[in-house]
Amino acid sequence: MSDVREPSGRRVTIDGYCTIGVDREFNLTESALLEAMDRAGVDWAVIAPTDRMFAVENREANESIRAASLRHRKRFIPSCSVNPWFGTAAVAELERALGEGARVFLLHPFVQGFLANDELIFPLLDLLQTRKIPVYIHTGQPGNSTPFQVVDLAERYPSVDFIIGHCGATDFWNDAIEAGSSAANIYLDASFSRPFHFARYIESLGKKKGIMGSAAPLNDLVFEWEQIRKYLPVETHDDLFGGNLLSLLEKEGSL
Repeated sequence: MSDVREPSGRRVTIDGYCTIGVDREFNLTESALLEAMDRAGVDWAVIAPTDRMFAVENREANESIRAASLRHRKRFIPSCSVNPWFGTAAVAELERALGEGARVFLLHPFVQGFLANDELIFPLLDLLQTRKIPVYIHTGQPGNSTPFQVVDLAERYPSVDFIIGHCGATDFWNDAIEAGSSAANIYLDASFSRPFHFARYIESLGKKKGIMGSAAPLNDLVFEWEQIRKYLPVETHDDLFGGNLLSLLEKEGSL
């Protein structure tokens, strides 16, 4: 079902990354996200937890994301995350969350306190390579999470799909093209990558390598979608605005 279209023939659109909840830098309720999606013409959104829940409250986070996605089955796509410092407990929680229907695995090395390609996360990736769940990794923090650290992971785990969150912005944006071309299982996320830069990345790498994400509420979802539609060629929209991500998500089965 990777070519999901409405009766009108329009391809379903997906925002690849939105954070719901209220916590320090975040303030986005389910209703506010839905309202923004409607205004922007976005059908589905991958929903993610706040930073505090990335760091320490993984099960609570995963359950809250799952509950929100069940309340809005045709609008929200559930993700999950675990902090690898919890060791075997992290592996067990990841396995549980995947069993409950999570469709994207998130890692935030800066918030969770490890290097993106540290062997600490290998047990998690060992589990994920038995499934068909894409891995989204926040990048951009100096020395902590860079595009080429994700490349290292992609080469170690060729059966796992990796999404380079933010294209390395802000400190490593100039690595995006080379990193994106380094492995077939690497994709670039548009959030925090200025639309005119992202357009250049896609021109170089091809329309099958990009995924649109707004990173709402740190960015305004409606504005981000307006700008990306402005700068990206129309012939790329179906793939970048939902088709590519849907193809990754549905490796595990239909949504």
